[in-house]
Amino acid sequence: MPAGAALSTDAIQLRRVSLEGGTAFLFTRGDESRLRAMRAAHDIPAGQLIQRGDVMVATSFVDRRLVFIPLSAVPPTPAGARVDLLLIGGSADHPTVVPFALGVEVEASVSGGLVLAVPAKEAAAFVFAAADTHLAAVVADPGATDGTEVPISSIEDAISVVAGR
Repeated sequence: MPAGAALSTDAIQLRRVSLEGGTAFLFTRGDESRLRAMRAAHDIPAGQLIQRGDVMVATSFVDRRLVFIPLSAVPPTPAGARVDLLLIGGSADHPTVVPFALGVEVEASVSGGLVLAVPAKEAAAFVFAAADTHLAAVVADPGATDGTEVPISSIEDAISVVAGR
C-alpha cells in the first residue's frame, strides 16, 4: 500500500498475534472502523502488522514534519487530537493573545510539551515560534469545528468575548 493511500476494508485483514510486551502500538479487535478511516503514513508492504505509527488520520498530509512545541501546562492530549496554538505576546503592560495555528494534529504528548505534525513547508515557522515566543495550546474535542479564536489585547476584549458566548 503506497504512502497516503486510504486503508479500505479489502486492504486490511484482522489477524491474531501474540507479542511480548503487549499490543500498545498495534490496532486491536474493535479498532477496524477507526483504522478504515485512516491513511498509510508511508509505504506499507503486504503482510506487515500495522502499527499506530504506520497510519495517519485521513485529514493529515504525507509531506509532514514532527515538531516539538514546549508547553508549560497542557491538558491531556492524545495522539490524533487537534490543537489550536495561541501566541502570547505584547509587553508586560499590554499583553496580547493571538491565534498562531489552528487545528494542528498532535502526534504525541511528551514531558514538557507536544509533538505536532505540520506540513514540511511550515516546519521552520513552528520551530521559530516555539523558540522565540510563548505559545499556549487549546485542545479541541474530537469532531469539533475549526478554531474561531480571536485576538485579545485587553481585559475588556476578554470579557467581551466570554460574555458573548
